[in-house]
Amino acid sequence: MRIALAVRITLGEGNTPLVPSARIAPALSFKLEFTNPTGSYKDRFLQRELSSYTSPPPFILATSSGNTGAALAAYAARAGWRCLICAHPEAPAGKVTQMRAHGATVVRIPGFTVDAGITAAVFADLERWRAALGVPLVVSAYRYCPVGMAGVETIADELAAQSAGALPQHVFTPVGGGGLYVALVRGFARLGLAVKVHAVQPAGCATVVEAWRHGRTQAVPLTSTTRISGLSVPSDIDATLALEHLYGNGGLGLAVTDEAVWSAQQRLLREEGIFAEPAGAAALAGWLQATAAGRIPADERAVCLVTGYGAKDMASLEAAAARVDSPLVAAADLSEFLRRQADPSTPHVE
Repeated sequence: MRIALAVRITLGEGNTPLVPSARIAPALSFKLEFTNPTGSYKDRFLQRELSSYTSPPPFILATSSGNTGAALAAYAARAGWRCLICAHPEAPAGKVTQMRAHGATVVRIPGFTVDAGITAAVFADLERWRAALGVPLVVSAYRYCPVGMAGVETIADELAAQSAGALPQHVFTPVGGGGLYVALVRGFARLGLAVKVHAVQPAGCATVVEAWRHGRTQAVPLTSTTRISGLSVPSDIDATLALEHLYGNGGLGLAVTDEAVWSAQQRLLREEGIFAEPAGAAALAGWLQATAAGRIPADERAVCLVTGYGAKDMASLEAAAARVDSPLVAAADLSEFLRRQADPSTPHVE
């Protein structure tokens, strides 16, 4: 059964917390976008996008490395619409399961979101079928869905409202396709606020950052080698648009290794109690790199966007958990075990 249109399709997205760092740095805060209903900032996009339709679509075509698909599947289920989502076969199982649990058909295409040529061919096919069938093609990018992406700009509004007169001087954001970066810059510009927005990408898929480093005006498609799945976007979807906004904003382009992202994820887990997936920890990896290199002072107010929930990528959580011992202790030995744990001289095992 389909709901009537001209109503707001919502799951209660937005109004996500802004929490100060507890242990990493006193001037640092985290915007917890993973507290949106499906676990990522993409809910802001899908709410605005699907609410804009003026007639029920036969079904919805989409592409996703994970979070867009999970959000689309949930919002489409609420509206009573079918959706078909194209993804990479190695997209995190948690995200694919989330899509399928909401009723979405997930088509897994080898090479998609990794090889620029295959990715471009898939998009060309989807464009043809979109036109032939008269159905929406949902991609979290201004190139495809500018109305929906305007919903992401509300992050800037919330940061302005939550800062209590102490607006951040810097915002660090992960960059995959580039749309999130564009949304933040446009959001702050619409409010007339001067905030430096810094683009953080995996070094293995730095479409925007590499072009920025070399002073180019166009992002160049590439073959992705990063294992940070949510940021593996090798083609120019919104990359050139993000590059244009990066130049205009005056922010930094920061390429970080996968290992730096996983390390940042572990620091969020262990030092801040923040349950983030790897892509959601990339902004912190960028802040750590920029402050260590002296490119921005560590005592200037900064916000890192934490864009996705930890359970969406269980493999990375299992790797983090494996660093901490989980001993098997018989009930009869528990008192002695606890006595040794209470002894300050007992080494902490990881």
